[in-house]
Amino acid sequence: ISMSGFYTVEEVEYTTRLYRIHEAVHGIHLEAVACEHQSLDTRYVFLLDAGLRIMVWYGKNCKNVLKSKARLMAERINKNERKGKAVIHIFCQGEEPAVFWETLSEDGDNETPPPQPIGEHVPDNFKALVPRLYTVGLGMGYLELPQVEVPGNKMKQEILNTKNVYILDCYSDLFVWVGKKSTRLVRVAALKLSSELFNMLIRPEYAMVISQSEGTESQVFKTKFIGWDDVIGVDFTRTAQSVQRTGADLQKWAKKQETKIDLTALFQGRQPPMPQEEAARLAEDWNEDLEKMEAFVFEGKKFVKLPEEEDWNEDPEKMEAFVFEGKKFVKLPEEEDWNEDPEKMEAFV
Repeated sequence: ISMSGFYTVEEVEYTTRLYRIHEAVHGIHLEAVACEHQSLDTRYVFLLDAGLRIMVWYGKNCKNVLKSKARLMAERINKNERKGKAVIHIFCQGEEPAVFWETLSEDGDNETPPPQPIGEHVPDNFKALVPRLYTVGLGMGYLELPQVEVPGNKMKQEILNTKNVYILDCYSDLFVWVGKKSTRLVRVAALKLSSELFNMLIRPEYAMVISQSEGTESQVFKTKFIGWDDVIGVDFTRTAQSVQRTGADLQKWAKKQETKIDLTALFQGRQPPMPQEEAARLAEDWNEDLEKMEAFVFEGKKFVKLPEEEDWNEDPEKMEAFVFEGKKFVKLPEEEDWNEDPEKMEAFV
């Protein structure tokens, strides 16, 4: 809050990260690498996350399945983490824009491609390190950091308890996941333990400690778990105007257009006719109620009963318009021919 008493909105600072996309059994694996042009490999797809600018680089020898999955990952990061404010650039090797080389350069001013050609330096037998999950606990005067047993090293979202705090060590990234119902003391202890655990191993310079709150996890963190937040469906054949008008989910939009009127009564069988005796009895009951009906007018804040007998001709200023709606059954003579004498016809309201 400022000195004037108004809240100031500060711009979010993003850390530029470069990820190499690998195929995985449960989806894709994002391997964090150094943010420099030496990390590029022609056999892979790279995702450059620069905050409000997300760039996807296709190597000339990469697989098509990696292209589609990386493109959808960029869309998901923009939608869930950047609230749709980021600009996504997708290009192939040899068609890079100047801003791509500018972001990868050390000083941020070099807009020209590197003089050395991009080759293949990632080992063919490369395998991502298995993440280690730890839970932070408080013992009798000491901190506990037991490792969570994950069957088959296949982590799922259900393993995270909202009352606990976990540390996920991925070597190049160390995540601290904080549950909504965890205690404040455990949260502080987790930050201390994560710093010590981070410094215990020799890690690359681009390694980071990243805090994750329950419900606002990053997409990179979710990729470490099986079946967590599958890639969103994006139809790249539609225009931006079409998406803004109907939304991204066409099935949801189609359901809203469906009529909500219940038409089942139109297809039901005909109801049996009411017997003549019952109809006559109902007519007598309704007519009896109408005979007891009294008229009221709303004046001020209360209803005032109208006089039963009033001579409106003596004082025309008293005349007002009142509309009474009711139903009354009148039994007409059966032996009367209304067609012969139309003057006998009357209107009943």
